[in-house]
Order: sequence, then structure tokens, then C-alpha cells
Amino acid sequence: MRLFVAVDIDERFRQKFIPLLKLLSSFKGIKPVEPENLHITLRFLGEVDQSKAERIKEELKKIEFSPFQIRFSGIGFFPNSRYMRVIWVGAESDGIYRLADEVEKRMKKLGFRKDKDFKAHLTVGRVKRIDQSQKSRLLRELEEYSRDYGSMTVKNFRLKKSTLTPKGPVYEDIAIYGEEV
Repeated sequence: MRLFVAVDIDERFRQKFIPLLKLLSSFKGIKPVEPENLHITLRFLGEVDQSKAERIKEELKKIEFSPFQIRFSGIGFFPNSRYMRVIWVGAESDGIYRLADEVEKRMKKLGFRKDKDFKAHLTVGRVKRIDQSQKSRLLRELEEYSRDYGSMTVKNFRLKKSTLTPKGPVYEDIAIYGEEV
């Protein structure tokens, strides 16, 4: 099964991103993230078998978790605005970096190699292809969305299963750590 560790965006807060997702859907070659799939990935784990998944669940239980605030603001691109593959909203919080660091330490104990440095962000769209005139228009129109979206309380984090389908990924919670919502 394909697993990752993430913080979900709560339902009330998701609504703030609907206009941005609608804008992205108006561009050919850009796939916006489904609102129900909005999350911050703390650590992608990839394909793991059932026994390793059980060990991951147990290791994540050992993380001491306390709720924290996270602020969303700005728009960015991976790898950059000239060659965009991912469009994201920035996520600012000391708490998210501490949590990601703790998840990384726990996964290292299970033999996972260090992933690239964690950059807190909320992926809102994936760019398959975009021509230069469309890109110029997109960058212009995104200026309106490069703003402060406010703060959300993170009450838990989750081990999630990702099933890839022709219509896009389907996510399922395997375990929730912290408060159930």
C-alpha cells in the first residue's frame, strides 16, 4: 500500500481555498487538488507492505503531539515559477516543522532514508503542461490569491493510504494521532 503522513485541512478552512481551486480548474493542463484532499504532507513513505505499515503505526503513536496553530499565506511553485509543476499555498508554523522533524526521526528508525528537506506547504494544483501565454495569465491572476488566508488549529496528524485512480488519488485514513475531529 502507498502511504504518507499528513495534516488534513479542516472542513471550515477548506472553503477558503475553493475560489483558488476554481481558478486553477479554468486553465487547461492544470489539475487542482480536490477540496476534500487538501492536506500538508509531513512525510511521503511510498509503497510498504502490511507488516511495515503496522510498525509505522506503532512508531507514530510514540510522538508526543499537542495542538498548534498554522497560518496559510502566499502562493508558490515547485520547482519555480518558470518551470512550475506544483502550485502551493505557504504554511507557516513552528509546530508543523517540529512535527515533521519528529515524524522524520521515527521513520528513520524504521529504515526510511531521509527525504528532501521539509517545506511546509499546501499543494493546490499540479501542472501537467502550460504554454507561455497561459502561464503569464496564470501568474497575473494568482496575484489576487497570494494573500493571508488566516490560521487553523492543527488538532491531529494522520497516516494515510493513497490509491491512484484515473480520476485522481483517493485518500483513506489508516490511523489518526491526536484529537479525533
